Amino acid sequence: MPTQAKAEKIEELTDKLGRSTIAILVQTQGLNVKGMNELRGKLRVAKIDLQVVKNTLLRIASERNNMSLDRKLFDGQTTVAFGYEEDEVTAVKAVADYVRTSKIVTIKSAILGGRTLSQKQVEDLAKISGGKNQAKAEVVGILQAPLTNIYSTLTAPLRDLCYVLQARADQLNSGQTAE
Repeated sequence: MPTQAKAEKIEELTDKLGRSTIAILVQTQGLNVKGMNELRGKLRVAKIDLQVVKNTLLRIASERNNMSLDRKLFDGQTTVAFGYEEDEVTAVKAVADYVRTSKIVTIKSAILGGRTLSQKQVEDLAKISGGKNQAKAEVVGILQAPLTNIYSTLTAPLRDLCYVLQARADQLNSGQTAE
């Protein structure tokens, strides 16, 4: 039976997991206080909440949010970076930028939409240029180009007929005869 303090911590983690758009699990074991404060400062600028959590409490909170996390994620010290902003890519980039400069901190995994992402998937997500909105715009552009071509091809005969009829009407109105 958990103590009152642990029960409150579980409720807090459950709430944070439910509100966050992405939760990035990071291994910070061996990071000194100065390094942890530097990490917190960089993530605070990106509006990311960083919290060192007990693995058991995180597991219970994830189960309460109906998230099935791999048991291997709960090995070693776990620090969770909660991103609450709409753009998950920006949060992942902020964490990945710090991880690249640090020799101690590593990304373990992430929770996105209740699903667990592997370390490789998180790193790939951080490589998306421009963020989530730019990726959406690129997809729309990719879909829009063929549709525009199809529209132009299908409307070309009718458009050309209209041009010919308009030219003939202009010719008749000006008093010229057709040749």
